[in-house]
Amino acid sequence: MTTMLVAISGGHLAQLHMLAPRIAAGDDVVWMTDDTAQSRSLLDGQTVVHVPTRPPRDTIGVLRDTRIATRALSDHGVDRVVSSGAQIALSALIPALLRRVPFSYVESATRVTDLSTTGKVIDRIPSVRRYVQYPNRTSERWGYALSVFDGFQVEAVPGDGSDAGAAAPSEPIRRAVVTVGGNGEYGFRRLIESAARALPADAEVLWQTGSTDVTGLAIDAKPTVPSAVLSAELERADVVIGHAGTGTALAALSAGKVPVLAARSVGHGEHVDAHQDDLAAFLAERGLAIVRPADEITAADLEEASRWRVTRRDDLEPVSI
Repeated sequence: MTTMLVAISGGHLAQLHMLAPRIAAGDDVVWMTDDTAQSRSLLDGQTVVHVPTRPPRDTIGVLRDTRIATRALSDHGVDRVVSSGAQIALSALIPALLRRVPFSYVESATRVTDLSTTGKVIDRIPSVRRYVQYPNRTSERWGYALSVFDGFQVEAVPGDGSDAGAAAPSEPIRRAVVTVGGNGEYGFRRLIESAARALPADAEVLWQTGSTDVTGLAIDAKPTVPSAVLSAELERADVVIGHAGTGTALAALSAGKVPVLAARSVGHGEHVDAHQDDLAAFLAERGLAIVRPADEITAADLEEASRWRVTRRDDLEPVSI
């Protein structure tokens, strides 16, 4: 069987890449995504069909990209399509429906309490198999099969053995990663400034700043970082500071770090809606992140995060969706 996996770069692609071994086990896989540093690094060596990078809610772009999806379905003999969004899902859905190719949609784990714009469109298409990533969010039309957060668990960094189960005393922060994802035209300067205040002046920091205007800040800003480079830096880091995006959270957790996260604010022009608040609250409740307002991150928050590590079970079963 040939499965086409469809997702836009960022958190959507990171999620689908993490879910792929469970939902496409044994299949020939074709990816459809945009051409970015993340997608090139993450999907290196795999079969990839690229679409242009488009702004959010670009209806004309969605329709134009149906031609690319149509050609991919034909050229690769695709038997089914699975997407985690965002609007690129609709570009693949239209030709899949016309060709009667089964289509499954997994709503982003970012959507803890409501559906995304793409999800609301998918909700109206009866033939699509629809899934949410939280068991308590199922409904008559949306089922639950798996989640990108399956298997993660937090434990204390081992101490000197004097207090079993307690975290070790915090060590000085020597290396850090500050990352705000891609997010197109949406910058997150408040987070960058807050992290700069909280981090030690002599810390070695990777600043992945996306489209954030960093004028006047004494940092070595990198708008984008290849996925492999970011993963390596996350593993080396003593602490990770980021926006409360799914891709950033998953990257930090996968690297064994409890991140310090801040949700973007619509009021500050940092995102199109407040869905990051929901994800941040979910992660904080489960101890998978330390969550703070973007302009209130402190050195104490960084020290606390560095006292914990994350592991993940390696026995998660494949699922059929």
